[in-house]
Amino acid sequence: MVSPPIFLMPPPALIAALVTRLRRIPGARYWAAAGLVLISLWVRVLLSPYLASGYGYTCFYPGVILSAYWLGARPGLMAAGLSTVIVYNFMGPTPFSFPTDGRAMVALGFFLVSSLLLIHVLSTIRARLNTLTTKHAQVEALAMGQAELFRDHAQRTTDHLQLISAILQLRAREEADPVVSRVLSNAASRTLVISRTHREFTGGVDRRIPFEAFARKLVEVAAARGGVPSDRVRISGGARDIPLEQATSLGLVLLEYLNTLKAQRASVALAITLDEDGRDRFLNLAVTEGEGPAPDNIPLFEAITEQLGGRLLITRGAPGGGGGGVRITFPAEIQPVESWNPVAVSLH
Repeated sequence: MVSPPIFLMPPPALIAALVTRLRRIPGARYWAAAGLVLISLWVRVLLSPYLASGYGYTCFYPGVILSAYWLGARPGLMAAGLSTVIVYNFMGPTPFSFPTDGRAMVALGFFLVSSLLLIHVLSTIRARLNTLTTKHAQVEALAMGQAELFRDHAQRTTDHLQLISAILQLRAREEADPVVSRVLSNAASRTLVISRTHREFTGGVDRRIPFEAFARKLVEVAAARGGVPSDRVRISGGARDIPLEQATSLGLVLLEYLNTLKAQRASVALAITLDEDGRDRFLNLAVTEGEGPAPDNIPLFEAITEQLGGRLLITRGAPGGGGGGVRITFPAEIQPVESWNPVAVSLH
């Protein structure tokens, strides 16, 4: 995450950033403390017509306090000592002479004791705050790590539920008994609803991912496991992105298709294209060199296409001539879940 320019930061963040930078420069904190004391002196001179005569330290307390709080105990002590030197050597009735009258000594003692107490208290508070900040950062990092693990686990669960829904829908279409087919279809619909609810709970319902980068990653994973080499796969999808649920379905199709090409992985080349025409999108998996797989080796394609609310077209090239592929046409927007059709069956 890129931090904003320092001049655009709010005052607390600006001060924290400046102090952090000063700590990296040797001696810079002491020069900053001296600068705060000089500002206090300027305020003291500016208000001198309105202040009672005498050895007043009122305007120097802020410089000591801010030095101790922002810069540390040692710069705070230096600010207190420098303030004492300035008051007694430049603002007294006799410059460059240390006064010995009782009133001046009481003022000096009160200023030094109160400054030491302030520096001690502020240093203790700052040390406690630094400890709390460190512990808070550790706890936050641990919580973020656990949340990331939970999010990853939830995402995997959601994807698995979506796959199970497609398998149930496939079994429902292959089942001869109409009652069993309806039961399986209802189970597929319910599982998809659970998957979408789970995705919404994890905050991924509106998430979209770029298709080209997603497909390229899947191709690299498949190639590492003995699939078609990634240099023999051409991917084009422009700058289009797709919802996460559709990406899961299309990823299953792509991985299954790459798996069917393992046997002839060294002799085939594949083109993966995502096109768009109005409200519809088209996923094309075309074998440009070699021979594509037989339709019998693609059992999940129809179920996944139905889950997308789309249409499936599987083609084969001429024997020995190569070619063939898969084309899935589906709506760009996620389709509603198929309504349930309960079966009124009694066990008695």
